[in-house]
Amino acid sequence: MENRHGLVVGAMLTPATGTAEREAAIDMIVQRSPGSRRLTLGADKAYDTKDFIADLRDLNVAPHVAQNTTNRTSAIDCRTTGTLAMA
Repeated sequence: MENRHGLVVGAMLTPATGTAEREAAIDMIVQRSPGSRRLTLGADKAYDTKDFIADLRDLNVAPHVAQNTTNRTSAIDCRTTGTLAMA
């Protein structure tokens, strides 16, 4: 989804596996046209996993993902939140 105008710029149909949404997001990012400017990906807290955030950073995509701190540590660090990590 393109945020400025709310246009759908990509879609993918996947089986419901629990990880399919994150895998599809990475696949769509990899398939984008070469030479694209840096991307920002916004997502809800279901996307706050160490592997997904690491994959985004490897692909030079800025993660704007809601932190999931319910019973676990968030993969989103101070680079995204703008705050110092808690000790």
